[in-house]
Amino acid sequence: MNGDAPAIDESKAQQSLEILRRRAESLAQVEAVDTAAELLELLLFRLGEEWYAVPISGVREIVNDFVLTPIPRVPDFIQGVTNVRGEIVSVTDIAALMRIASDGTWAGRELPSAIIAQTDRCVSAIVVDEIGDILDVPREALEPPLVTLDRSQVEFISGSVYRDGRLIGIVNLDRVLEPIGDNA
Repeated sequence: MNGDAPAIDESKAQQSLEILRRRAESLAQVEAVDTAAELLELLLFRLGEEWYAVPISGVREIVNDFVLTPIPRVPDFIQGVTNVRGEIVSVTDIAALMRIASDGTWAGRELPSAIIAQTDRCVSAIVVDEIGDILDVPREALEPPLVTLDRSQVEFISGSVYRDGRLIGIVNLDRVLEPIGDNA
């Protein structure tokens, strides 16, 4: 029996080492997931001379060529609707909504790019002057909106981040895509 005892102990030691190895691998994977969760992916876009961003989680796609069908009796910032692969989507002029100077070169002519954005409650094509890059930003780098923003703008901006020498306003998609007439 004494001859069998070291073999049993070695077997238990091997099992323990294997369990510890699997736990270490598991903990290493959880750490990698936690690190990725600390980054916010943003899609940059330009309105006039200013740069803004929307969280990638709210972006469905980008469209470059679309046909605009005007709708009567809607607010000025709703340019009309467009058909995106069989789905009728409103077209929002975010610059008009936020009262921001835009290039405006597209008014009444060929439309620029649009970001098809969505929340749980609404989908809309947001017309922008230029689509930028995708930016990964650490969440701790986010700052509150600037206090110098006009009251009509501050409700649409959830924060800001400073990157590559420019201040980027982060658009509050929930507020921008709030259904018209919704007081809830």
